[in-house]
Amino acid sequence: MKPFGYSLHFDMYGVESALCDDLGFCHDVLVALVKFLGMHQQAPPFIFRTPPELNPEMVGLSGWIPLIQSGISIHTLLKRRFISVDVYTCGELNVDAVTTFLCDLFHPDHYESHMLVRGTEYYP
Repeated sequence: MKPFGYSLHFDMYGVESALCDDLGFCHDVLVALVKFLGMHQQAPPFIFRTPPELNPEMVGLSGWIPLIQSGISIHTLLKRRFISVDVYTCGELNVDAVTTFLCDLFHPDHYESHMLVRGTEYYP
């Protein structure tokens, strides 16, 4: 039975600190990933820097781009050189292609990914 969609949770470790703190680069990654996947954005990405005075341990970026096919989010933690990207789609998703795309941009020391099947009872 066909599910509603898929949610890929992709975590990267040991990413260059400058990339973890680059608003423009992470914004452009969200836009490029949408194009790479052949999806359609509903609005430009929303991306913000965490103010260090609010929580010095959680300094980094958080961003999201709304899609007709669901959404993509990115979160970075500068101190740990960690980036997580979540891709949720109501269609098919090529995990290997997304993995290659993200690793080519961020060059992590290593990564892990988890794929969830969403809406298994959506279609009759």
